Amino acid sequence: MTVDWDRLRHAYGRATDMPQHLHALEFGDAEARAAALDHLDIAVLHQGFPETATVPAVRAVTKLLAEGRAHPETVEPLLGFLGDAALSVTGLADDRCFAEVLPDLADAVAQAYPVVLPLLAASPPERALFRAKNLVAIARVPRLAHHREELAVLIRQWAESDAGSQAEWVGCLGWLGVDIRDRLTDPDPAVRLRAALAHEDDTRSRELLLAALADPPPSGVHRSEVVVAATRVAADFDSIASAACQAARRDSWTGFDDGWGALVRFAFPKPYGKRRPLTDAQRALLRALIANDQLWDPTNGSCGLVFKQAGLPHSRGACRELAR
Repeated sequence: MTVDWDRLRHAYGRATDMPQHLHALEFGDAEARAAALDHLDIAVLHQGFPETATVPAVRAVTKLLAEGRAHPETVEPLLGFLGDAALSVTGLADDRCFAEVLPDLADAVAQAYPVVLPLLAASPPERALFRAKNLVAIARVPRLAHHREELAVLIRQWAESDAGSQAEWVGCLGWLGVDIRDRLTDPDPAVRLRAALAHEDDTRSRELLLAALADPPPSGVHRSEVVVAATRVAADFDSIASAACQAARRDSWTGFDDGWGALVRFAFPKPYGKRRPLTDAQRALLRALIANDQLWDPTNGSCGLVFKQAGLPHSRGACRELAR
């Protein structure tokens, strides 16, 4: 495959460095391989956003795996890269900024499916769940819908042989569109939440998700999944204010996107202004944020942007005044 990398870009400029990194994935020493994998993650698919170099990089990685030329220690990270590329296709589907690159990226990801499928079928047990998650992400690309039933059969087989991690296997089935509402009453709280996340329109799911918002999630479910789902199923912020405040009070600053930040956006559908007084629920959320030491570094632009979009000052003192 001949690619004119000079004409393509990644997150940090022209992709002239891609050939050396692709070579390292096959022949490089440990340091060079690590640098190549970092480059794929940080530059080629920076924070999940594709550039013009992303599509040929996905095709090149797929070819390395298909021909068995990737260094054995790079196989899992390369599967992760393909899974992340697939998540970009589905996650950015409605973003017009990526309308030009996504069709080609979807095609490249779809071509990776028959390469990755045998890697799951022949997987060592300790790698099966990781491989399954990335293969499921690939199968969620719309043009692969007809493969999901066959993949669900394989997922069920692996789940039956795995004594642990049932919640994550159940999650894989939910992502494939399998009806798992029978697991809403499972004894395992993580399995129940996984089923609820897959069937948010079920009344029982709504109850489970809103109840889970107040407490740290069980192993196998990420906090952000519960937070974002709760904002989708809740009637309004007032109905989840108490639980949301508990979640915001203990969240890390990294939740600016899909943790406490999602709760702020839900609580402030319109930015605060002097002519729009704070509600009691909004004041309670502000007090919870004020109590969280991680959110007030003035140099943290990600945190500051959340407050700015809500019409709030990124100042602990100023927010304390507003919350009174």
